[in-house]
Amino acid sequence: MRTPAVRPVDRKADSLNKHAHYLFLINPDSGKTSLSTKKNLVAQVSKHVNARTLISESESHASQLSRDAMMAGDTVVACGGDGFQNIVAQQAVETGGVMAILPFGRGNDFANSLQIRTIRDAEDAIKKGSVHFARYVDVEFSDYSRICLTCAGVGLLSEASFRAARLPLLKGKLLYTAAALISLMKLRCHHYALTLDDSETIEELLIFIGAASEYTGGGIHIAPQATSNPDKLNVLYATSLGRAAAVGLLMKALSGKHLTHPKVRNQFHQRCRVTCEPNSFWASLVYGDGEHLGDLPANLQIGSKPLRVLVPHAIS
Repeated sequence: MRTPAVRPVDRKADSLNKHAHYLFLINPDSGKTSLSTKKNLVAQVSKHVNARTLISESESHASQLSRDAMMAGDTVVACGGDGFQNIVAQQAVETGGVMAILPFGRGNDFANSLQIRTIRDAEDAIKKGSVHFARYVDVEFSDYSRICLTCAGVGLLSEASFRAARLPLLKGKLLYTAAALISLMKLRCHHYALTLDDSETIEELLIFIGAASEYTGGGIHIAPQATSNPDKLNVLYATSLGRAAAVGLLMKALSGKHLTHPKVRNQFHQRCRVTCEPNSFWASLVYGDGEHLGDLPANLQIGSKPLRVLVPHAIS
């Protein structure tokens, strides 16, 4: 039997353990905020709880620190962006631990989906919030699997994420919109084989997304209906478009009004599999949470193991 993907817990975080310990784990490279500023913000939030603070040195270091802390019963506060939160969340899923978020990234889409939009929101979640069972995408490749907290996809999503990481001065929607427009200057649509539950199709696509939550690209409301069917993956894709039409679709997506576009498909499935033609570099890249997750083929579905995250108040 599948574990329900999303269920709020009607009890305060403080009541889980009055003597709870917290590890504030800082990614020094997240976003545009200096490390000294991050330390000051962490000090402001952590003064209310029994806490220690560590600086991550690498992805593997953050993963090990998170695992060790959660195995000891500590709550790990991921002080970084979506990619860093993904590392901590992976350990929360594997250990059954609890995580919290202090958003320091340039996108912060996972935090946004949990209504953690300010430092005050993060502080409230840690001091007196609720435990929320968050949705995520389980992405299985040929020899390993990863989770994705927001939207995992290929095509334009991957190209824009790839380019966004190389644009140093921007953040939020502006960053990812600029990256998408640069990608559309050299528009590529690719052929993908899709298996959606028991249905198979081959499509030439501009973009394909498997969404657990509503936002990607620094607040772009790409999957506004994502949480309306808690146990299923929200699958969205756009079939082949010319450059001008693709730019128009992007503009609609910025305000979440793209679902009625005739080239857009918005569906819900228990599972999906995506493959592409071999030797196609751009087509095969799978990105999620602003990071390269792996290369096609891949299987996607809503994760069944619980992901427990502290939020400012219960989320329906």
